[in-house]
Amino acid sequence: MEKLRELVLFIREVLRQKPSRGLLKVYLVGSLLAVLGSVLGLLELLFQPFIHFIDRVSVSTIEIIQCKNAL
Repeated sequence: MEKLRELVLFIREVLRQKPSRGLLKVYLVGSLLAVLGSVLGLLELLFQPFIHFIDRVSVSTIEIIQCKNAL
C-alpha cells in the first residue's frame, strides 16, 4: 500500500507541472513496458514447472533414440 501511495503522489506531482505531450508519451511507454515485464515474469514463474517437465521428457526421448540407434 505504501508504494501505491507514493505512486499516486508522484502522478499528482507530474500532473501539477503540466508536462508536454512528449513527456507523457515517455511515461506511458515506460509504464507499459514495466507492466509487460511484470506480466511476462509472472507467466514465466507460473509455467516454469511445465517447461522443466518438457525438457526432461525431451532429454529422455533423445536418450531412448540414441540407445536404439546404438543397437
